[in-house]
Amino acid sequence: MSSRVRWAAFALVLAACGGTGGEPGPAKVEAGADSAAAAGQGTADSVAQWRARFGNRVPRPDSIRALYVNGWAAGGRTRMRELIRIADETEINAFVVDIKESDTYLTHDSTGIALAREIGADTMPRSKWLPELVDTLIAHGIYPIARIVVFKDRMLAERKPELAIRHTDGSVWLDQKGKPWVNPYDRRVWDYNVAIAKEALDMGFSEVQWDYVRFPDVTEARRRTMAFPGAGGVSREDNIAAFIRYSKEQLAEYQVPVTADVFGLATHVEGDVGIGQNWEKVISTADAVLPMVYPSHYFGGVYGFSRPNAHPYEMVRISMQDAVERTRAVQRRGQKTGEIIPWLQAFTADYLHDGITYGASHVRQQIAATYDSGLKSWVLWNPGSKYDVYLPALRPADGSPSPLERGGWKPLAWQVPRARMSAVVRRMDQATRAAAADSARGASGDSTGGARREGT
Repeated sequence: MSSRVRWAAFALVLAACGGTGGEPGPAKVEAGADSAAAAGQGTADSVAQWRARFGNRVPRPDSIRALYVNGWAAGGRTRMRELIRIADETEINAFVVDIKESDTYLTHDSTGIALAREIGADTMPRSKWLPELVDTLIAHGIYPIARIVVFKDRMLAERKPELAIRHTDGSVWLDQKGKPWVNPYDRRVWDYNVAIAKEALDMGFSEVQWDYVRFPDVTEARRRTMAFPGAGGVSREDNIAAFIRYSKEQLAEYQVPVTADVFGLATHVEGDVGIGQNWEKVISTADAVLPMVYPSHYFGGVYGFSRPNAHPYEMVRISMQDAVERTRAVQRRGQKTGEIIPWLQAFTADYLHDGITYGASHVRQQIAATYDSGLKSWVLWNPGSKYDVYLPALRPADGSPSPLERGGWKPLAWQVPRARMSAVVRRMDQATRAAAADSARGASGDSTGGARREGT
């Protein structure tokens, strides 16, 4: 890639991330006779530095259409050749690649982070060639996103119990599977994950995506057994927003998006879903929020569907409509918000034993629902990073109809019933109707009053 193309790509990244869209400004210089010359030289030096460090970074697409790539897939040359071929030939333009999973291990084998080496996070690398893979993705113009699991970090909590959530009896707290989690309030945990993000960005990744950026999902009874040293009275939801904000500040020099995965229910329920993920606070903090709206993950009765897994279009459509309207309400309050990018289901939920096998049509229905909600980006989740069965759902790279669409497939025609929207949105609807009624009564009163005055 030529230096001109690399710099143009980087300029686009700046624009996408809320930067100037132009070249980096010069360092501050003292005023004086030579100030103009010094400023010019400062600009040249700054541009040269940014070109040297970030000039080959893939610019953020206007519309992200991504596949999840787990660590094992990232380490397999045969699998990656197939996934790259999919991206070359279809509408897929981005990969979400594991850097740190919930078992603590880093995907790559060459970390320079002392704490990671100390706890053994580098002892089971899935990939021996991750930097080389990033270079390959860059050569193919595939936008690489670094997925990093944050607070579900078993080994860090085991090897460094002072960083773990505590039990109220003073011991290390364990979840339902007998595993510890790190304390979401501990700044040392924050800094460890930021260091991992920096390492990924230095490899050439174009975006950081925080996953498990939450508290454990437990019953209220189990929640009462948890203690968080250093919480200082800060709520769960404020703490999660504070971590995202802090990570953006620490990664600001890279000028890349910092995004967060959240439960699908975060778009539906009021509050923080018990895990610190309050929609209004996360969407106004992260550069993008990715709700995991897999139909199989909703319990029966949500949005009025007894079997949500059987309704891929409707579940994504209504959950995203909730997200869009709640986000607009935040914007009306004068706050900036991130992009909404749903995680879509590209797997069969065998554990439900409901006889539903997800195929290409289920995936395309979810994509259609995303677009019908006014959104433009999406990511497909398959835990094994195996997408062959879903390829007919993907449109060619030129944007023409997918094989499924060419075969006569049509998206579901379904309008979101307002009565089924979340309580948050229904309350906004009620307020809008009440305001309209008040306005109508006021207009009517003015008219009547005027007539009476004229008659006296």
